[in-house]
Parts: sequence; C-alpha cells; structure tokens
Amino acid sequence: KGFNTNRMMKKIKISNFKGLAFDLDDTLIDRETAFNKIFKIFHKNQKAINKKFTEKETLKIFWDLCPNNSIDISYCFETLKKKFPKINISLENFYKFYYETFLKVIKPHKGVIEFLDKLIEKNVNFGIVTNGNDYQLKKIETTGLKNKYNFVIASEIFGHSKPKIEIFQETLRLLKLNTVDINKVLFIGDNPYTDIIGAQEYGFKTAWIRMRRNYPKKLDPPDYIIDSYRDLLI
Repeated sequence: KGFNTNRMMKKIKISNFKGLAFDLDDTLIDRETAFNKIFKIFHKNQKAINKKFTEKETLKIFWDLCPNNSIDISYCFETLKKKFPKINISLENFYKFYYETFLKVIKPHKGVIEFLDKLIEKNVNFGIVTNGNDYQLKKIETTGLKNKYNFVIASEIFGHSKPKIEIFQETLRLLKLNTVDINKVLFIGDNPYTDIIGAQEYGFKTAWIRMRRNYPKKLDPPDYIIDSYRDLLI
C-alpha cells in the first residue's frame, strides 16, 4: 500500500464539502509544543533524570513513550519508574503535574482562532470531535476556542471513542446531515489510527496532518495529506 506522499499534498477547498469535523490536539491546539514544555520542566525538576540525561535526550525518551502523538500517563509513569527508580514523584502527582502544567502551557496553533471565526462568519458547517473527557473541554476554554464551533464531542462524555463508528455517526447527526451525505464530510486529524481509520471506515473523506511524519504504509492512505489547518481554503 505504498503511495507518494508529495503527490497527495494539496490545498483543500472547504466549499467542496457539506460538513467538516476537526480533531482537537495537534490539529487545532499545539499539543506538541505543550508536551515539550511539560517535559523540559520535568527534566529540570528531577535530579534522577537530569544527572544522567540532557534535556534533548529526555525529550526523546518521552516522545518514544508517546506513539502516534498520544500519551498513556500510567504506562509513561511505569516505564519512567523502571528506568529511573529514584524519581521522587508518585503516579497520582505525576498525573496532577502533567494535566495542570498542560493547561498552563497549551495554546492554539497560530491563527486558529481567526480561522474558526472565519468559518463561523461564512456559515461553514463544522464541529470538533476529540477523544477524552471534560478535560478536553477545559483545553478548549483555556485556549480561547470556546464557542468557536457549532458542536463539540468529547468521547468519554459521549460514550464511544474514535475510531469506533458510533462517534462518527454522532458527528454526522450533529452536522445535521444524512447518510447520503457521508462522503461530503471531511474529517481532519493527526492520528492515523483513531482519526483517519475511523473516519474512513464510516465513509468520510479524510485529511491527515502529517507533522513531519510519514503515513503508516500498512494503512489505506487518507484522501489528503496536509501540513496544517492552513491548507484548508475557505
């Protein structure tokens, strides 16, 4: 299933679609930068780590623990504890540190607020579909994205997570579209295994935000590969 990534890189006309659905993290808000800031602070605070590794080496360790741009806090902590038995933080406090620091440092991607305002002004039919709980809603509020959408689905509040079909069915319903319009909906996200696979299987068109990565060769390619929301033409 090899394909030419460069051939798929193109600008996308929003007017070709009846509805849009955006992932949140690393699609509209800059989780990558926030993640780096969090673990630079963690590196600085933990002598068990900073005595052995540089900041750059520590960041690589953390990124290696976060495949496909997603983090499992418990797994991350357990792996760190094995690697650095002397880190002086409990799992509970690691959770607290991660989530509280995240809310302090997270920002929207540059220009996103103006972009969403433009979508609203042009009466574009769109919403945000994110895996997670009410913490995702706090991120939306903290980053100034509150009320910058027609709807938001947080998977753990809804009851089903991407890539399950139910969350995409709910997306279509909230877009006020019918099943005949499925292929007129564009789903935009950065995670091949949750955003793209799930949306593809339901029948949505897909745009993958590549973030300097290659798309997994074993997966069916997305309809579009883009660098950021800026490749969506209003």
